[in-house]
Amino acid sequence: MSFYKIILIISAVFLSFLGPYFGFINSINISNDSIIILEKGDSMDSGFEKISSKSLINKIFFRIHLSTMNISSFEQGEYESTNKSIAEMVGLFVTGNTVSHKIVIREGSNIFDLQKDLESSYFNQDCKYLDCIVTDYPFKEGILIADTFFYKKGISASSVLQSSHGLLDELLSSLWLLKPKDNPLKSKYDALILASIIEKEAGNNEEKKIIASVFLQRMVLGMRLQADPTIIYGLMPNFDGDIKKSDILNKDNLHNTYMIKGLPPTPISFSSISSIEAAVLSVPGDYLFFVADSPTSHHFSKTYKEHRMMIKQLGLN
Repeated sequence: MSFYKIILIISAVFLSFLGPYFGFINSINISNDSIIILEKGDSMDSGFEKISSKSLINKIFFRIHLSTMNISSFEQGEYESTNKSIAEMVGLFVTGNTVSHKIVIREGSNIFDLQKDLESSYFNQDCKYLDCIVTDYPFKEGILIADTFFYKKGISASSVLQSSHGLLDELLSSLWLLKPKDNPLKSKYDALILASIIEKEAGNNEEKKIIASVFLQRMVLGMRLQADPTIIYGLMPNFDGDIKKSDILNKDNLHNTYMIKGLPPTPISFSSISSIEAAVLSVPGDYLFFVADSPTSHHFSKTYKEHRMMIKQLGLN
């Protein structure tokens, strides 16, 4: 047999092999799940079995692909598999391009709400009621910035939450340098407490500065803040949705600003940037009272007489 015929036969065999090989690596993976999970300690063969039928030829093709791409290991994690080819899945396994989850620290939510969200998350649960946070703050409520954070399954909750706290502290520290002299707040901690009350009281972002000015003026005059959300927080986590007269008169509720003077001992929620800005950058104003005149706004009054008239006009007596 001539040399050329040998070359021709080898080429034919190679081409007959090449077609099925490329057909295999470019075929859609067979997983019926949108998410494929590679656990810690899973072998590459385990990864193969999750995306391909276990035929001998497919396993040979798989090994050839790993060899030609110089692949020696896969990363653990969750991988999106919908409509992805064998080659694409292998690429994800190698780079560790895993699915991201998100947790939303919601504006106006509190430490009890967050705990429920954490318990239903994909975090490594190493934080309960923010006991994992390393902080100089004298409280744990409200010490995270309200925002959305993305993470990979199995990452420790503490790492994400500590980062959120760091961002909040940086923001608050930078704003504190800009605090007007007329603003009576004595510390960053007081600012965060007031911001949380503003967060729960405001119907929209535009009125937050006005609400801040009301509370700041009340503080200057020595008036009680009389904010309903503080009563509610003091009854958490067992608040039944109805503020009773006995709740308003309850002196044992340390957050009840109808009974205590000044600010409550801790924030009552996680605050947005706009609420923190309103607390720190505002000054006492002319208004002393406000009442909701729609689901998203308030009417502000300078005198108690005007305030009572508006309450009557709104049919809230």
